[in-house]
Amino acid sequence: MTESENIFKDPNGNTVIMNGGDPLPGCPTSWEEAYAWMDRVNGERYEKNGSCNRPMWSWDCGFKLDYDGPLFKVCSRFYPPKSHYGATWDGAVFIMFREEEILEKKFDCPSLEDLRKEVEEFVAGIEKKILSALKSE
Repeated sequence: MTESENIFKDPNGNTVIMNGGDPLPGCPTSWEEAYAWMDRVNGERYEKNGSCNRPMWSWDCGFKLDYDGPLFKVCSRFYPPKSHYGATWDGAVFIMFREEEILEKKFDCPSLEDLRKEVEEFVAGIEKKILSALKSE
């Protein structure tokens, strides 16, 4: 593909650059080189089980580079009404920023439906606060 075939204007006048071309200085020249770089810079982000709770670098086709991943996570545990737990649904929701717990909210509800409603309202409120804070930046 020549440069003129590689770069063109779409019907709306936007410049479109298709994948292709020769690598310039700084661009990996092999997948081995690309993956070695990725493993080096992401090394401390991997969990022991291979999962990741942080944004990480990854390669896409044509050596396009992505930095994707979660910042916030919701974790929870609720115990059912049983003789050795108690008569209600109780437990907590934890809001995590990467691997750090930043907020805990305890719940003690008489029914499963009450628990569902309270937890979903709480998490929706947190989502709203996060979005509001980010949009004000």
